[in-house]
Amino acid sequence: MNQLSDRVAWEDEFTPFPANLALTWWECLVSPDRFFRRIAWVGPFSRPLLYFLLVAILAGLLGLFWFLWGPWGAAEELGLTLELQLLSFFLTPFAVLLGLGFIALVLHVFVILLAPGHRGLGATATVLCYASGVGLVSAVLPPALGFAGSTPGVFRAAYLVFYTTLMVAVQAWYVVVLVKGLRESHRTTTGRAAAIVLLPMALLLILAGILVIAAIALLALADLPV
Repeated sequence: MNQLSDRVAWEDEFTPFPANLALTWWECLVSPDRFFRRIAWVGPFSRPLLYFLLVAILAGLLGLFWFLWGPWGAAEELGLTLELQLLSFFLTPFAVLLGLGFIALVLHVFVILLAPGHRGLGATATVLCYASGVGLVSAVLPPALGFAGSTPGVFRAAYLVFYTTLMVAVQAWYVVVLVKGLRESHRTTTGRAAAIVLLPMALLLILAGILVIAAIALLALADLPV
């Protein structure tokens, strides 16, 4: 139904729920170039924001499922209580909204600096909303550290390697999707869009490194005799 439309499924009123959610997630995941070229950048922000919240809630439900499902023993292995996990789930919408706002503001500062023909903050936030669906790829799998103690050690080690590799690949693809989305939304080049995404990450790593060095230096000074 949506294949005949110029609009993405989530923004097409003729595509029913939850088909529009699934189609939007899949297209953004496997064909981000085509997907972001079809976004209505001048439309209301409520639609991508709702998509973002649904994805976050779905990821939270998957995490809760893996926590509660006994064979994986996540509660025992990770030392988490049911109350804490439920509280985390119910706070998820508020936490992700705060995160979305902060990241959108930071990225948009670099958009203003590096993309002369940029659109508004809403376009940056829209890209973040739709790109968030990439994280569901790893959310459908149980946590690598959530195996019961009876699980064979070789299997646990192999799954840890697989899960870690998948997480790295998912994060890398998330960056790629962000770059493609920002390129289309702000009518800029791939290089500039990549700089918009990677420069804040680099600055964050540098800041983290400075803080770690400062902490080590303070600990070393504390051990010196007075």
